[in-house]
Amino acid sequence: MKRISLYTFMLCMGCFLIIGCAKKEREPEEDNSEQLEKKERATYNNKQMPGVGNVYVSGGTQAGGKQELYAKADYQSGHLAYYISPTATDLGADHRIVFGANKGDLCVVEVDDAKQVLRMYTEREGKRLPVMLKVSQYSLKQFEFQLYRIDWDKKVEELVTSVYLRDGKPVGTYKLAARATSALADTVAKDTVGFPGVKRPAKQSSVTANTAVMLDYVNRILGPLVDLSNEGMATLSGKLEQSSATAAAFGALWYDLGVMNTVLAQAGLLFGSFRTDPLAKDDPMSSFSWYMGQGHTAVNLKNMQLTPVLKNSTLLYDETDLATQLKLTVQVEDKNKKALIGNPVFVDFRVELEQDGKIHVLSEQTLSSDKEKGTVELLYNPHQAAVKPKVGSKLNILYRLSAHEGAVFAKQEASIADREPARISIVSGAGQEADWEEKLKAPLIVKVTNRAGQGLKNISISWTVQSVSWGIIVGTLSDTQVVTDDQGLAKTYYRVGKQQEKPETVKVQVVGSNGQPIPKVETIFTYKQKRRNFTLVQMKPEKDTYYGSSSTMREWKSGDAITIMENEMIQFNIKEDGKLLKRQDGSIVEFGLGTNDIIRKWQYGTKTFQSKDILLKNWAVKFSDPISGRTDSIVIDLTISNQLYRTFVGKTLRAEGGGSTVDGNRDEVLTFAYRADGKVEMKSAKYPTTNVLTTYETHLTYSYVPIYGCSDKNGVIPYTMKRALGTISSPAGPSMIYGMSSSFLLFEDGTIRPLSMGSGFDACTFNRFWSSVKLQ
Repeated sequence: MKRISLYTFMLCMGCFLIIGCAKKEREPEEDNSEQLEKKERATYNNKQMPGVGNVYVSGGTQAGGKQELYAKADYQSGHLAYYISPTATDLGADHRIVFGANKGDLCVVEVDDAKQVLRMYTEREGKRLPVMLKVSQYSLKQFEFQLYRIDWDKKVEELVTSVYLRDGKPVGTYKLAARATSALADTVAKDTVGFPGVKRPAKQSSVTANTAVMLDYVNRILGPLVDLSNEGMATLSGKLEQSSATAAAFGALWYDLGVMNTVLAQAGLLFGSFRTDPLAKDDPMSSFSWYMGQGHTAVNLKNMQLTPVLKNSTLLYDETDLATQLKLTVQVEDKNKKALIGNPVFVDFRVELEQDGKIHVLSEQTLSSDKEKGTVELLYNPHQAAVKPKVGSKLNILYRLSAHEGAVFAKQEASIADREPARISIVSGAGQEADWEEKLKAPLIVKVTNRAGQGLKNISISWTVQSVSWGIIVGTLSDTQVVTDDQGLAKTYYRVGKQQEKPETVKVQVVGSNGQPIPKVETIFTYKQKRRNFTLVQMKPEKDTYYGSSSTMREWKSGDAITIMENEMIQFNIKEDGKLLKRQDGSIVEFGLGTNDIIRKWQYGTKTFQSKDILLKNWAVKFSDPISGRTDSIVIDLTISNQLYRTFVGKTLRAEGGGSTVDGNRDEVLTFAYRADGKVEMKSAKYPTTNVLTTYETHLTYSYVPIYGCSDKNGVIPYTMKRALGTISSPAGPSMIYGMSSSFLLFEDGTIRPLSMGSGFDACTFNRFWSSVKLQ
């Protein structure tokens, strides 16, 4: 924009003067001598500089005041005021000039000699525009222009863009913190602030003379700034998005500086000859609100991003909770997600409500971030809005970086509370371990929520201990909360009852306004029976009696994978923490279990044989604790082997006679054909008319059975203990053939022998009458 010429300005002022004088001629003469003196002075001043009505000076420095008004000139088109911060020498170091072209329109220039800085901002229609221009001198011919976005209420300055000039030419953009703090040594520039290198004026002989030289001084400084050919200002303007509010405010500031400079050019030349009056205390300029620059300096960096911190936010509107405000906390981060701290950043917020087909803007705010944490927090109470949110509507908080030209809003939706309980869920306390009649260490905690998953407070709930065994005393609850808290939580403490078949449960239900539980809005707590470190030692008997000397075959512990044979009879000892348990009389606990004892609920009914092994995951092998008498267990992966099925079914067992001719079995051949339908066909070669068709089944067998030999001279029958995999037997047998049975033992080595002595194999008798037993 071009500087207004002196000729144009004088012409306009002359027109105003003629109109003003014509008006004054029609006014009646005032008798008051003071008023007449003011008119006379105004006429004199208008001759000096057309358009000037009166010039006032301050009545003296105010006690405790930081600034003093040196002079104020009233124009028909506005006013010009000059402030100074007095010091003991010369003209002070802080000069501020205000020019108002129209009512409510002000342009402010601050000259800070001490810091070699000019600060400029402007005001339109009583509202300061959100920009400030700072010009700093680093040597006689090196300057920096910095354009700041300003939050006047919070006194926060945010750097929007900058340009560094050397010899009047832009050489790049800088940030103040990135340059060396020491300025270049230049003795010529020490007593200058202005861009032309104009020396600071000395103190004059009168107030008006002091004012005149300072106005002329500032005018000569501003000249290169406001001219359209100034490359520094043009570079700043070119960096802004031209349709943005920041660009518009900068353009207004640039224009106002040009108008001020035109007036300063006249005032500086003629002000010393003006006649002055003291400034009235009720004059608005005596209490002008200065921006003291005491706020923090914000930053404007590229690649910034805003990340909502939801854990620190409150995004729930509850119509019943009038005190709770919506809160959105946003973290300002760089592209590496590192918090930007040290200087604040401006963030625009807007709260919108989408309701009944319309979008209602409930709030618009611009806030600056915390310089210590790099966070900015919006607080808003929707209860104060004219339009109240309701369930089914959308309540959104929009946010963006306000200093970034063209930045778009991101959106965070706030929930609108639904007061109807829809779900109760377990927060903690489930799955704890406890022994009988022991109190669980942690409380049982539940949360009641609505359909959107929001916690509901003041909701009634009921707790019920459920026993699984009739007549057993159940556990007890204590310190029970029957109404949810602010987060929708409730808790109780639980003590386990006496020993039962299965652990008890605690049922929790939501109670409606009618006092009855709401259907399906419930949950159940379970706990685990405390596991003692039991192991079972499977014993290998050394004798052919049930009790007697034995050795360890293998040890079972929880988590093991164990394989047993169908209808196997197993001898056990019990260990706890690796030590054998003993009875009160000191004897070692020993007991036996069969397959049907281990699997009490035999899920296969009367089906003795299955084609596949039976696999039971996490199967509890139960036994009685010999010390306390309570039932306990270890949990294993149990495989029940049906090797008997795979060995016998579908095959024919053939027993061939042998021995001496006296015994008469040489011509005998017995066959046992085991069919898949559970039948066995028994045939005799010696007695073909006595064939038998009957069933077969398994038979309880010890893990180890004896194999008997022939008695010695003392009548003692020797034997050895051999691992048996199972017994197959039939209720009926062939005609009596000495030395043969309808039950057969399957040994671990794959051999098959008749169960001829009830609990083992009589090798002596078998060898006298039979030569072999084989499967075909």
